[in-house]
Amino acid sequence: MKKLLVALVATSMVASAFAADGENMVRFMNMDQAGENRSFDLSMNGDDAENETKSTHIALNYARAFGQWQVGVAYRSLSGETSGTETGGSSIGLSGYYNLESDLGNTCYFGLHLMQHKASDGSYSFQGSETAIGEDDAAQTIALEYGHRWHLAEAWGLHLTYSPSVMYSMTSFEWDNEANDDTQGTTETALAWNWLKFDVMF
Repeated sequence: MKKLLVALVATSMVASAFAADGENMVRFMNMDQAGENRSFDLSMNGDDAENETKSTHIALNYARAFGQWQVGVAYRSLSGETSGTETGGSSIGLSGYYNLESDLGNTCYFGLHLMQHKASDGSYSFQGSETAIGEDDAAQTIALEYGHRWHLAEAWGLHLTYSPSVMYSMTSFEWDNEANDDTQGTTETALAWNWLKFDVMF
């Protein structure tokens, strides 16, 4: 609950402190998945009456424009408990974007993302069903992105854009157990087509 309150306060502070037309951006992507890999989410749930299975997911991302450049931060925290066993972890990172046009709502763009992943307890799957890391393990991801934004609608000062992209990510792992270097590998690459993705400018 504390994490959720912190996330809500941080979101409101960012929105009020940087309120400007189209210079701020929040991304919504991977909304077709179960929640663990969403780029924006504030949710808590329990699966049964005894609350033996429960989870809290916080995912926030924000980017500020400086002309055709954008600089952003991202944070994701997932914590849960199943029959007394706790799992979870967090990811934090920086993003940079270069837009080919000054109209950020209708432009092609390039993105560079740097993410650090850690598990707080048990194991943490930082990319949905992909590789899980343990409590003493860590992972770093570098991702290159190319996409395009199309302006869809505007309401209450919010500009909704459809912004599909292609992303190539490279992840390196630091395993606590040296045997994992052979069984799970030390690097992983992925190519993704983010077709269900929207950016909200404000």
